[in-house]
Amino acid sequence: MKKSKLTRDIKRKGLELGFSKVGITTADDFTEYEREIRSRPDYDLWVNTERGAFLGQGSRPRSFFPEAKSIVCAVYSFADIHFPEELDQHIGRAYLSRSYIPLDDSSCGIRINAFCNFLESVGCNIYKGEIDIPNRMACARAGVISYGKNNFAYTDEDGSFIILYTFIVDRELDYDEPTIECKCPPNCHACIDACPTHAIISPGRLHPQHCLLYNHILKDQIPAELREGMGIYIHGCDICQKVCPRNKKMIERASRKDPFLEELKSEFDLEKTLLMDDAYYQDVIRPIMYNYIRDIDLFRRNAAIALGNTDDPAHIPALENATQSQNPLVKEAAEWAIKKLLSGIDHS
Repeated sequence: MKKSKLTRDIKRKGLELGFSKVGITTADDFTEYEREIRSRPDYDLWVNTERGAFLGQGSRPRSFFPEAKSIVCAVYSFADIHFPEELDQHIGRAYLSRSYIPLDDSSCGIRINAFCNFLESVGCNIYKGEIDIPNRMACARAGVISYGKNNFAYTDEDGSFIILYTFIVDRELDYDEPTIECKCPPNCHACIDACPTHAIISPGRLHPQHCLLYNHILKDQIPAELREGMGIYIHGCDICQKVCPRNKKMIERASRKDPFLEELKSEFDLEKTLLMDDAYYQDVIRPIMYNYIRDIDLFRRNAAIALGNTDDPAHIPALENATQSQNPLVKEAAEWAIKKLLSGIDHS
């Protein structure tokens, strides 16, 4: 099959399967990515090879997939979904969409598998290892996204409410023009101002240890100085995206209801999460927050902090129950939350 026709067929199949954009770039090294992350001292945890970790290993695709020639980049949008407030105020939209690292039997998982099957059917060998390439940079090089000051990827049509997928293949294809640029208004710093834990240091620069998601998955006590800023979120957040002018139209026009989330919204509750049993975890929590946390007690800890930030003393009985937990993270977080709620009563 001619290169031009193969390229066209791949892009059309991606759009047919429900991706909003498909672009293609070379499998050349991402040298600027590796250089950038090595220059950031707050990324030492992920680039220090002495600790057995190196985030930049994916910056050289041919080092782990020698036959690599092209990277097919696909964008999935969830910008049209009107997320129920009962869930949206506690959980990041990417996780509610179930499209980030999707489960194989989910709709997004099935879509990805179908696309992989198609790529193989037209003669492409796909890299299926565990090393991740820099998706945002690959997609910008493939011309399907631009950057935001808040470190998210954007498309003009769907803002930053998108998930990126990349597929490294061994076939040479036609390559798209890069869109490696930030389209944010020059004087806008809404995302930086809105970040409650000051994780966005400057345009395009993140202090990962201050990010809400980093702390939500932390297998240790969450630093006391960050807890109030975490608000009532328990798994990620969208604060910097919701205040972004580039997302304003997308948020206003989102109207499609997700039937699964509409059903789940009446079952989700912070107190139930704090005191949950395995059945509640399997039925309510895991389906929308399966990505990072495997220890149920981390969800209980996060729920305790969120309840402490509600300023509602009605939650104190549930938190007192949680102080009996055998897990020190849950016990300490519940005690912190009670103290915070009681201090609010004292000052009222």
